[in-house]
Amino acid sequence: MNPTVSVIIVTKNEEKYISECIESILSQDYPKGKYEIIVVDGGSTDKTQQIVKSYDVKMIIDKDGSISHGRNIGIKNSKGLYIAFTDGDCAVEKSWLSKLVYEIKKTPKNIVAVGGPNLVFDDDPLFAKCVGYMQETFLGSGGSPQSYKINEPRYVQSIPNCNILYKGEIISLQRYDDSFNMGDDCEFNFRLNQKGYKFLYLPEVIVWHHRRDNIKTLAKKMFLYAQAMAVIMKKHRKIVRWYACVPALALIALASALPLILFFPIIKFAYIFAFLIYFGLLLISTLQVYQKSKSRKSIITFLLLPLQHLVYGLGFLDGMIKRRVVK
Repeated sequence: MNPTVSVIIVTKNEEKYISECIESILSQDYPKGKYEIIVVDGGSTDKTQQIVKSYDVKMIIDKDGSISHGRNIGIKNSKGLYIAFTDGDCAVEKSWLSKLVYEIKKTPKNIVAVGGPNLVFDDDPLFAKCVGYMQETFLGSGGSPQSYKINEPRYVQSIPNCNILYKGEIISLQRYDDSFNMGDDCEFNFRLNQKGYKFLYLPEVIVWHHRRDNIKTLAKKMFLYAQAMAVIMKKHRKIVRWYACVPALALIALASALPLILFFPIIKFAYIFAFLIYFGLLLISTLQVYQKSKSRKSIITFLLLPLQHLVYGLGFLDGMIKRRVVK
């Protein structure tokens, strides 16, 4: 009664966390002979490959490929009826596979995958926890199940590939776009969604995800992810996620209308009103982060959120101008 599952980890230079990830999967309460672990390494230059070799898992080296290419290779070499994905800087709960398989077996044919939230580790550095908690707020993620822990199961348009289980018979006929090295799961899931497939979000199926622990890496990730979202929208000529456009539109509005403030007082009042709303939302988000972190240092959220929005907006505009995603 337990179908076979292939768990695929696409990773690169994750020597710090890859052991934790693999061991959490090996510790599943799902029958041992019923699931395999496939690590697709993108050409790590640290000790990631050596660490992976110390475990009884399948490793495939994919030096020249993107994350999307690695996912395609993993699927091609999988044997499971279902295909699960997580990331090398994640750890899954003990009943992760059991819960996912139990739920997906009950779903109708138009459900292509089930998955849940990716939450920050309790023992991560304070900065990383603030980033994780910040992205669980509405202002941090737009209410997206990417990070925001919704309290009840619901159908959604996409679920991140750090915590998902697909029906193998469906996605084996599809292919990730090899040109994407960021936002690949969003683009792939969007195409599935356009074909009529849905995703079931399960808030109780948790994956723990290490967040960026400094401003530089956070800003870089936000820029590249926004850039990828812009390319996805250009490719499909559709709004994939409404909130992905908001920071860029806000920057354009701010830059284009500032000179008019001197001549049209009504525009000045509109800007003041918008600023007060944004300021209020920042306060609410900062308080939400404080309630979880229990640290006064979480006041940094008040600076990190505007930085995230600024960098995201610039990345989105850059992606709209450029043809390809920067890898």
